[in-house]
Amino acid sequence: MKLINRSNFISIVCVSFTLIVCGKLLFEKSLGFTDIYYTENIFTCLGISVLATAILSLHYYLQRFPFVPVVVGQYLLLIGVVFAAIWIGGHFTENAPSAYRDMFVSVTIPYVVGAIVYYVSFFMQIRKANQVFMNLDGEE
Repeated sequence: MKLINRSNFISIVCVSFTLIVCGKLLFEKSLGFTDIYYTENIFTCLGISVLATAILSLHYYLQRFPFVPVVVGQYLLLIGVVFAAIWIGGHFTENAPSAYRDMFVSVTIPYVVGAIVYYVSFFMQIRKANQVFMNLDGEE
């Protein structure tokens, strides 16, 4: 069952991006933090939202593999791409000393929440489909 497809990919990215940015802004406001790299960070949030949604959408193609390794592999792929981007960016600009730790936390928390929402929705859809099939089977 494919939950993320071409017709809803952009809307899922937009919703997740909006929630992440609103959460980021509320958290920073509550701390009294002023982000001097506001524009760059907003575009980074957009890029990570696109990447995370694309990685979650790969689940459809990985359903034949065990669930836990797929979920862990998806997360490791996301973190690997983010860390690679930090490493590459470090060759062109100066990274903060805590860049890897900051991005680990900033990516992990929203991704885990998004993955939980995705997989709960997925299993609810599977349960609903199974109930429909059970009802059809019982009518015969």
